Amino acid sequence: MEKFILNAGKVLARIRSSINYFLEDKLQGNPSHIFYFLMALFILYILLISAVFGFTVLIENALAFMVMVLLLAIILLWLAIRHESDKHLQKDRHPFNIAPIKNSKIRYDLLDLDEDSQKEFNKLLQGRNVQTPINFTIGNKSGESANHRILFVLFDEVLAGGIQEFSGDRKKLFFQLLINSFLMNGESLKGNTLKSSFSSWKNDQEKINSKNQRELVKRMLGKQ
Repeated sequence: MEKFILNAGKVLARIRSSINYFLEDKLQGNPSHIFYFLMALFILYILLISAVFGFTVLIENALAFMVMVLLLAIILLWLAIRHESDKHLQKDRHPFNIAPIKNSKIRYDLLDLDEDSQKEFNKLLQGRNVQTPINFTIGNKSGESANHRILFVLFDEVLAGGIQEFSGDRKKLFFQLLINSFLMNGESLKGNTLKSSFSSWKNDQEKINSKNQRELVKRMLGKQ
C-alpha cells in the first residue's frame, strides 16, 4: 500500500505540474482564459457524448447524462479553484527550505521574543511569510541596537544548507526575507547595512566571538 501511495503521488504530481504549466504558460493564469477553456472542454465533452451515443440515447438516459455532466462541471470547477488557491498559497510562502527543528525545544527566553513574535517566527519555520514583522532585540555589546550577526547565525542554522554560500539573486531574496520579516530593536532593516554586515560576518566565522554566537544560537534552537 505504501509503495502504491508513493507511486500514485508521483503520478499526480506530474499531472498537476503539467496542468499548472498549461494554465500558466498557455492561458497565462488569466481567470477569464481558464473559464473559457473549461467551457470549451465542457462543450467538447457534450459533443463527443452525442457523437458516440447519438441524441436519442442521450434523451432516453437524460438523468444519467445530467449526472455525468454535473460531475464533470464539478471536477472542472474544482480544478479551476484549486489552481487559483495554489497561487494564493504560494504567495504566503517564502522560497527557502527549513532544516528540521523541533518547536518544543526552542528556547524563546533566549531568543527574547514576545508571544506575538514567537507565533510569527514559527510561521517562518513552517516555510510561511510573517504577517507582522518580528522585533529582534538581542543586542550588540553596546546594547544600542540589535545584532545583525546573531540574526545571520540564526538563519545559518535554520535554513537547510545554511546561508554562507548565498550570492546573487539568492542573497537578494534572503535579504528581502529579513527586511520583510524583522525589525531590529523596533527599527526597519536596511539593505545596504545587511550587505556590509553579511560580508563581515562571513569573514569572521573562525573568530572566537563568532563561535560563541553560534553556540548561543544552537542553545536558542534547542540543538544543544
